[in-house]
Amino acid sequence: MKTPTARSGLIALAATGMLLLSSCSTPSSTPQAVEPSGDAAQAGACEAVEVGPVTRCENFYEDIWPAIDEQMDALYEQAKETDGGRLVIWDWYELSPEVIAEFNKSYPDLKIETQGLTYNLSSAIISAKATGARNTDVISGSIVSSAAMTDEGYWADVEWTKFGVPEEFLTLGSPGMLPDSVNGSLMQVNTDEIEAPATLDGLLAPEYTGKVSVASYNANVFSGVGMADGEDAMVDLIGQLKSSGTLQVLEDQDSPLSNGDVPIALGQTLFNPNPSLTVQPYENGPVFAQFSGVNVDAKNQAGGMLWVLWNAFNPEWLNLRMTDEQFSTTQVPYAGLPTSVFDEATGLMKTNADALLAGLEGTTNIESPENRDDWIAMINAADAALNG
Repeated sequence: MKTPTARSGLIALAATGMLLLSSCSTPSSTPQAVEPSGDAAQAGACEAVEVGPVTRCENFYEDIWPAIDEQMDALYEQAKETDGGRLVIWDWYELSPEVIAEFNKSYPDLKIETQGLTYNLSSAIISAKATGARNTDVISGSIVSSAAMTDEGYWADVEWTKFGVPEEFLTLGSPGMLPDSVNGSLMQVNTDEIEAPATLDGLLAPEYTGKVSVASYNANVFSGVGMADGEDAMVDLIGQLKSSGTLQVLEDQDSPLSNGDVPIALGQTLFNPNPSLTVQPYENGPVFAQFSGVNVDAKNQAGGMLWVLWNAFNPEWLNLRMTDEQFSTTQVPYAGLPTSVFDEATGLMKTNADALLAGLEGTTNIESPENRDDWIAMINAADAALNG
């Protein structure tokens, strides 16, 4: 069973906007910090290789992971004695029973309660805080999609380096944000029907008339062009693609992509097993890190930390994600992990990982706390140009 998630782009921005309207949403206090067990500084130094803006630690599993794993054993002992071993995880989609079972193989005494709240995720977190109800222990998102959560202080300021995480992993986000994956915009292509260009501008060539689709909620696929070339250039490109008849706005892109009627779909990762389909990055396509962390209102902070570290780094779990399509998600594991993690990928996960990593290596523009508001403005301008 596929386990999709949606933690980026316009769909998340729509939800996070509700946070800004809540006068009572700012967390009032931070739970007592969970302290590391022993000295996590025993973790080895990162053997660094640059993958675009990400620092990869090629020796992660040999020299760094053992110290993290030891910390996780201690977190588990604390988590199962906290709130009756209850661990609450809310996300865009609920966790599947199969995913929970994999976690419980290592941590059997924790009882995960999960909800998939889609557009209501952020408002549910706010509402739980306001009413004193049991809240999620884990929060997640990209820098852009979690903007309001960040501004209103919902990320507990966990010092992940004290638990063995290399400091090189923590340069892209804000305090408390642990990178767990990468995602981004890609061209999905029916290679039996057409060859896609390397740029969005290239789609203006006559052979692409009527051959390209985008979903109305996915205007963020154009935002990297705006960040690179300016808003006017981006809006002009969207206008030309629409007026020329090249671009169709379709809510169901998958069927016309698969049957070849509209053989290029602008979107994210591919989950159609049709062997005629592939996915590729394009110049200035937004590719970015995604993060997870602990809700400042968590009742089981140790459990939340344990889940975050397991989901992001556990090698057995990542092997399943990379080789068993029932555990595939819309994200690829964090690019800071060793090449070996990605070399073991098979099937659609290999297709998606290869495309996202190539896009990451080719990008000069990635979401950061410093340019976050510029990205949000560009996404909103793209949405107005596409759907206005």
